[in-house]
Amino acid sequence: MSTGLADGFEPLSDRPRRLYDIWNRWRGGRRMPARRDVLPEELRDLLPYIALMQATPNPLDCRYIISGDAVDRASDRGVKGMTIREVLAMGSHGVAGRNGATGNRSIVEEISAMYGAVITDGEPSFSRGSMEYRDRGFITFDRVLLPLAVDGRTVDHLLCGFFYNLG
Repeated sequence: MSTGLADGFEPLSDRPRRLYDIWNRWRGGRRMPARRDVLPEELRDLLPYIALMQATPNPLDCRYIISGDAVDRASDRGVKGMTIREVLAMGSHGVAGRNGATGNRSIVEEISAMYGAVITDGEPSFSRGSMEYRDRGFITFDRVLLPLAVDGRTVDHLLCGFFYNLG
């Protein structure tokens, strides 16, 4: 069972830690909370950076159910109702993986592996990425992926935080 942010992960702001702490409180003694445990009123100032996704066996087919204003602005258009595959195909943002480097893996493979690990293992994920952002060139962001499961075992939703460094 996860007990905190990933070793060595230093977030750009306090938002990833706050989102994780709220998720951790919601789960109580369980491995992970359920979607019904998510209380938007407890996420008030984080809501612009939050997305809720329907989890699927193929991570690229995970679908955005809800997306905050900052998430939608970063994609140049709303992502609600779209899959990860569709968002990546838009090509509007060249999202790079951990610390902006994808190594020998394509971004599609990296994103698939990252989301797939959360779905399969039921453990949170914390990473840093970079993306092309309108007229600002590339910006960095922290990505937090938190599993949700109605039965406490099989991940059926992902609570995601995308915290952009626009400074």
